[in-house]
Amino acid sequence: MSSIVRRDFGSFHSSNVEELLDLPDDCFISLSEPFPLYDYTSDDKIPFGPAMNEKYFLLDNKYIFLNHGAFGCVLRQALEYSHLFQYYIEKQPLSFYDREIFPRLVDVIRKMAKFLGCTTPKNLILVENVTFAWNSIITSLNIDDKSHIFIMNTMYGAYKKYIKKICLETGAKLYEFSIEFPIDDINKVVDKIKLALKSNKFTYAFFDHISSQSPFILPINDLCYYCKQLNISCIIDGAHALGSINLRFDYEDNYLPDIYLTNCHKWFCAPKGVGLLYIKSNSKLIIHPCIQSHGIDSGMHSEFLWTGLKDYTSFLALNECLRFWSYYDMKIIIDRNTKLAKDASDLLVEMWNTSKLTSDDISGPMRCIKLPISNDNNGGFKYDDAEIIQNQLYHDYNIEVPIKNIDGNLYVRISIHIYNYIEQYEQLGNAIIEIVGKWHQK
Repeated sequence: MSSIVRRDFGSFHSSNVEELLDLPDDCFISLSEPFPLYDYTSDDKIPFGPAMNEKYFLLDNKYIFLNHGAFGCVLRQALEYSHLFQYYIEKQPLSFYDREIFPRLVDVIRKMAKFLGCTTPKNLILVENVTFAWNSIITSLNIDDKSHIFIMNTMYGAYKKYIKKICLETGAKLYEFSIEFPIDDINKVVDKIKLALKSNKFTYAFFDHISSQSPFILPINDLCYYCKQLNISCIIDGAHALGSINLRFDYEDNYLPDIYLTNCHKWFCAPKGVGLLYIKSNSKLIIHPCIQSHGIDSGMHSEFLWTGLKDYTSFLALNECLRFWSYYDMKIIIDRNTKLAKDASDLLVEMWNTSKLTSDDISGPMRCIKLPISNDNNGGFKYDDAEIIQNQLYHDYNIEVPIKNIDGNLYVRISIHIYNYIEQYEQLGNAIIEIVGKWHQK
């Protein structure tokens, strides 16, 4: 008990975060839950599809929701868990923040680290979201006029804006590799990336594990290994990975990234406001949060865990998410969602006589399918064209799904989670056929 209450930073009575993370499993004692937990076994096993939404999500059945990839959808039980903690905290807020918050957060980190196959709990850091982690990384890298930075054209738009701004301010050299779509052979793409990486003495390389605009799964372990041989620090944006693919960190060291970022509110279905920053055990990179408070100089986790008073209940609700994913088996869920995504994309390709943006072997539960519409006379579609069709789907058909303009062509980006079912994508297919028919009549 003494290890739980020893002070380390600030006035907190339980701020010895680094020590708690170092404890072996048989010496760390989890604090008990202050309220009864949901009993999943009483549900037996709910079948995937609409019954999942009725039991575990809050989606309005008025809409056909095919856009889980945007901001995710929270598990009902995880949201209720966070609300119960909010009530519990307010019964004695000083006691909670002074004596309980850090042991409870460390407990979450330890459980998530084990779930993801990390070498040590110290590989994982809790963050509000990937954007917060990204800003923290960029401000910690000491980028200057001697830095050479490798990115790809699929990088998330907000991050690309920021890295370009930093390069302009510091004089760092920025190289943007362009991926051409559609992708039929990922090995050819990877070979071109390797040639580009070898062409310069890059300091840092940034990759998307699954890009947002044009989703495909990049074989990052191969690229991490190659970067290691070239002495390039490798940083991966995996915002869409956790819960959509089998994300693990138990590979041989040379195949691991220096840093990996992922959100928990997307495919893992946690409440909004929680993500993970993974840092390899022997990485030379030292990262500090872009907002700093009492944890300064007390260790990386101490700095990140307390960046000021905020609602930590989304972090704590990962406990409930882990219970759900363990009960229904993450592998079964991922395999089911990936198969349905293939079936749905095959259906749309057949209905529209079009094609997929990427091959099935590099596609998960989020995929792009080309719309059956052409605009040859005007040299390709514009962003506004995609927005018009997306709004028509929303207002006229109650279908929530994004339309993407990729290289002047229009694609629909579908998402699949456990509450989706094939008939929803057939409705999407018919709606697009109607919209395109009216478009061609203009």
